[in-house]
Amino acid sequence: MGISPTIESAQQYSLSDELARCCLPQEYRDSNRKLAWVNSICALFLLIGLVGLKSPKIIVKPLNEPVEIVPVVFTPPEEPPPTQPQPQTDEPPPSFDAPADAPVVATVVAADATSVAFAVPVQGPVILAPAKFAAPPPSKAYEPPKPKPTTFIPSAASGGSYPDPSYPREELLARHQGTVMLNVIVEPDGTPSTVTVKDSSGYPGLDRYATQWIKSRWHWPAGETRYYYVPVVFQIR
Repeated sequence: MGISPTIESAQQYSLSDELARCCLPQEYRDSNRKLAWVNSICALFLLIGLVGLKSPKIIVKPLNEPVEIVPVVFTPPEEPPPTQPQPQTDEPPPSFDAPADAPVVATVVAADATSVAFAVPVQGPVILAPAKFAAPPPSKAYEPPKPKPTTFIPSAASGGSYPDPSYPREELLARHQGTVMLNVIVEPDGTPSTVTVKDSSGYPGLDRYATQWIKSRWHWPAGETRYYYVPVVFQIR
């Protein structure tokens, strides 16, 4: 089978124009692809150079004129002239028109004489008032003085329960020691109703522990109300 001269001549022909080669099918323009890209980039730069890039507008701001600083001179106010002390005169104080020997008469409001057990002599005019307006003298019940507290020694007491207090762990670790003097009021049934600190040991923890121990653990025999000073000694041995 022979080949026609038209097809043979077409196969031997090659394009010299770059733009024409880019328009050929894939099998004819693969070898010229890189060159086509380079030409496109060069054409783009050429177009940008012809058109030109718009530069930003320069804004010129005017400068503020400098302000001249004027120094301020402080002028203190004038001091007022010193005042001269007024000379004291030996004039006697003004006297009133009332005579010096005039007696001062006070008005006394007294209760009705029929409801008063005894008469009271008064001077001046007397206005009688009903007995309901006269306040009676305040009545104060007689209270016997409280007996002076005595020092209580548990070992010398007969009856009752007085266990020795244990040493608080926190105070023992802190090496706190001292003597607490407590003021104790014992009720007739033998229970301590009031336990307060008279002389502190110097450590609040020991004072609180001794107060709670006496109030909750100690018990006296039944009898009258008693007042004691109870010493509690905390000593590390």
